[in-house]
Amino acid sequence: MIPIRIDHSQVREKILGDSIRCVATDLRLIDLPDLVSYLKTGQIASVSSLVQSSIELSFKPETLSFGHAGDVFLEWGVLPRVFLDMEFHHQSVHVYFRLMLEAEEAGVEITYIKFEGETNAPGHNTVRLHDALGEARLN
Repeated sequence: MIPIRIDHSQVREKILGDSIRCVATDLRLIDLPDLVSYLKTGQIASVSSLVQSSIELSFKPETLSFGHAGDVFLEWGVLPRVFLDMEFHHQSVHVYFRLMLEAEEAGVEITYIKFEGETNAPGHNTVRLHDALGEARLN
């Protein structure tokens, strides 16, 4: 029998993406030219304010936040993509990730994750991530 290898990174990104779907949906309501302008001209405080307003609708205070960096991908003939650095901190789980927003969909890429009191069981830590995200949500 061939052993099955679980890609915990992919599973964790799916859990994170599902958990912040409502934030991504709300962020896509922001006028795209304004968001692009703020990112391209370095008006990070304005971006932070907009992102934080979207987060407050779905997550408890100080659990999910904007990482004070972002970028925009604009190219002729291609739909724009906005990238926002984000952070999640709750129940000794710390996740740094990029949120990618497109016209019809969103995605996440975890760049760093830390579990305080980490065990050697990646599956257990994946459950901890799931539980921490669920507990941090308002609804």
